[in-house]
Amino acid sequence: MINEFFDRLASYGVEYIQRDGHHEIWNESLSQLTYKPIELTSEMIDYQHAYMAEINSEIIDLSFIILSGGKTCGLWLLTASKTDSQWTLTSCGQPVVAPIFFDSTPRKLEKRFCSNAMAFFCNILDLGFKGPLATQQGPVGGGKDVLCTEWYRQAMQHEAIVSVGHDLYVDLTLPLEEIRSHFRKSYKPFINKGLREWNHSIFSSENIDKKSWEEFRNLHKTVSGKVTRGEITWDAQFEMIKSGKAFLVLLRDLKSDKLVGGGFFQYTQDEGIYSVAAFDRSLFDKPLGHVVQQLTIEHMKSMGLRWYRLGERQYLHCDNGVTKKEVDISMFKEGFSTIMRCRLNLILPPSNNS
Repeated sequence: MINEFFDRLASYGVEYIQRDGHHEIWNESLSQLTYKPIELTSEMIDYQHAYMAEINSEIIDLSFIILSGGKTCGLWLLTASKTDSQWTLTSCGQPVVAPIFFDSTPRKLEKRFCSNAMAFFCNILDLGFKGPLATQQGPVGGGKDVLCTEWYRQAMQHEAIVSVGHDLYVDLTLPLEEIRSHFRKSYKPFINKGLREWNHSIFSSENIDKKSWEEFRNLHKTVSGKVTRGEITWDAQFEMIKSGKAFLVLLRDLKSDKLVGGGFFQYTQDEGIYSVAAFDRSLFDKPLGHVVQQLTIEHMKSMGLRWYRLGERQYLHCDNGVTKKEVDISMFKEGFSTIMRCRLNLILPPSNNS
């Protein structure tokens, strides 16, 4: 399937180097991007593929470095996963993200690539992929405006059906007091109370230890009521902390020193994301998550990050299969955000995929 995929890609005039087997070139290309999204880091890609491998029978990394005349000019994150003998094309399990280009890439070259790549994308079902084909435009980067990218324009020319997602951010370039002024009014007393009630620690590459990580992992298991994923992915996240790609925030009871909550956060030099959290359910009415978010924002800002991505704002009336619990969690996150940005989701109709 890999050979057929890349042979078909080449037939559409696309130059490339596969990420698989060329991680150093991928990482070097990523370092040249003005804004480095976490999704494109090797640590995140490898983690997501390990996580997906626990669910799917086979995972293939189809990501590649975009070339023009032999020179690198961008990256495209693609994953093939197989379930019940059926292949699906995604970006690490999410709708295929738009290719991302260096700022130095000429507009004509970007337009030509997107035109060829979209034509390729719309004609891959006969390679054994399951439809409908889903892709998305951003948001990638730090701009506050949603621009219609060339990828979006090409999708619309192929009669894509559009829906809108909403992503929550904290603008870390703002002064801390201004960021706090955006917090939901009811949160501020909870934060102040929680900072007095809990001992808190932030673990980075400089002070992380296996014992603290295992405590967090065991708390997550207890809260979930089961083992939600394998040791490989937990070990991968621990290694992210050790290598300076993530940090861990833990809260402990002042008297007993018992672990009562915590959160794991990944970052690049440009952005941080909210990845995993666990809180003692018997303390549901206590300000745990509020304190973790406050500490995280302060820490990310101290590191010079530009954006903190809290996650998607979900709405029940959008009829996208979300649960009330997921909506409530996203509403909680919204109370810390300074801005909500649109993400354009695109479905290519079957009539264009033959």
